[in-house]
Amino acid sequence: MDRFWPHEIYLHPDFFFLYLLPPIALDAGYALPNQAFFENFGTIILYAVVGTIWNIVSIGFILFMASPFFSISLPWLDLFLFSTFISAVDPVAVLSVFEEIKVNRLLYICVFGESLLNDAVTIVMYHALAAMVKIGPENLEADDFIKALISFFLVSFGGILIGIVGAALTGLATKYSNKQQVLQPLICLLIPYLSYLIAESVHFSGILAIVLCGLMMKQYLAGNLSNQSLVTTSYFLKTLSTSCEAIIFVFLGLSTVSKKHDWNSVFIGTTLFACLICRFTGTYFLTCLANRGRHRKINLVDQFIMAYGGLRGAICYGLVMTLDEEAVLAKEMFTSTTIIVILTTVFLQGATIKPLVRLLDVEIEPDNQETLVEQVISEVRDDIMEGIEAVAGVKRSQWFRQKLSHFNNDYILPCMVRNQRTRADELLAVYDKQ
Repeated sequence: MDRFWPHEIYLHPDFFFLYLLPPIALDAGYALPNQAFFENFGTIILYAVVGTIWNIVSIGFILFMASPFFSISLPWLDLFLFSTFISAVDPVAVLSVFEEIKVNRLLYICVFGESLLNDAVTIVMYHALAAMVKIGPENLEADDFIKALISFFLVSFGGILIGIVGAALTGLATKYSNKQQVLQPLICLLIPYLSYLIAESVHFSGILAIVLCGLMMKQYLAGNLSNQSLVTTSYFLKTLSTSCEAIIFVFLGLSTVSKKHDWNSVFIGTTLFACLICRFTGTYFLTCLANRGRHRKINLVDQFIMAYGGLRGAICYGLVMTLDEEAVLAKEMFTSTTIIVILTTVFLQGATIKPLVRLLDVEIEPDNQETLVEQVISEVRDDIMEGIEAVAGVKRSQWFRQKLSHFNNDYILPCMVRNQRTRADELLAVYDKQ
């Protein structure tokens, strides 16, 4: 192979962060079901934030305890940096099976929402630990850890704020470009991408910015774009995202035949064990906490599928390839181990998830669509419940979401949307589908 391609092929960090990552994150945020996401927001945040931190800390601790058995000596900070990007889940194969079998919406949204925010948390933590590695563990002081913790929240909040502004600009741009429908799909890509670049340039979280932008701009596009433009935008973003993931996996395939490999069987085995055991323990423990405050509980079968569906993929590989070889001397070993973890989870867990879903008899979402009468009853029930709560002075767990929804419908949407759909229009849309 050296005779045909003498130079080493690798994924350049700038190419990954500037061109491949943004379309993947934008499509994920745009495709996320808004209502289901906010209905289960607390549970998803618990999995994505607390669960990700649990995986990073526990995997790093297991690797640190097993470090005397490795063939080389590794600094503890390098091990925790490795545990950060190896915790990035990418259950694309699992979600495709869920869509094919049509599993219950709760399971689907928990896996989808967790994977989306997990990537954001992982990348923020990765940048923080990578900066510490460059400083050197021997030069770190207690103040550095406090600064890193404060930076985590500031970077996240800044990215969220820029994403919200980007979504508002997208809504306004599409509102006043109704005569240029050809440009509207490009606007839906360029403004979120600009939000990502601005966030990164001021050292905020670019991935959170573009995810929030994609998540929030969807409600504005429904009233500003024609049905044809909406379909075009959706397919355009999905095609671009799929192409970027395909490019990353091409680099992954090329890396498997690379000359630069450091196969450490003990390190690989320990990593596979740690990823599996930490994923299952974290999922079961956090679900136990989440179920205490949930009306609809997450059953054991769904918990097992969620834990088993923690595949590693494009984000995981992209991050390991961005490591600085001078700062992380074990980059080749980390890269080789990451490739094995990705291939094992994708081909073993990804290939067996469909038989497991059928074998465990996972609850399926009903095929029948909601009728007009059911829609009216649902709306009337919600209004009656709000009235009773106001009189009794009782607040349900969803009261904040309802207040936010009313504020959005009454004040935000009229400014951002050209043709705002009323509740009567929504009922007529349900009637047209009958």
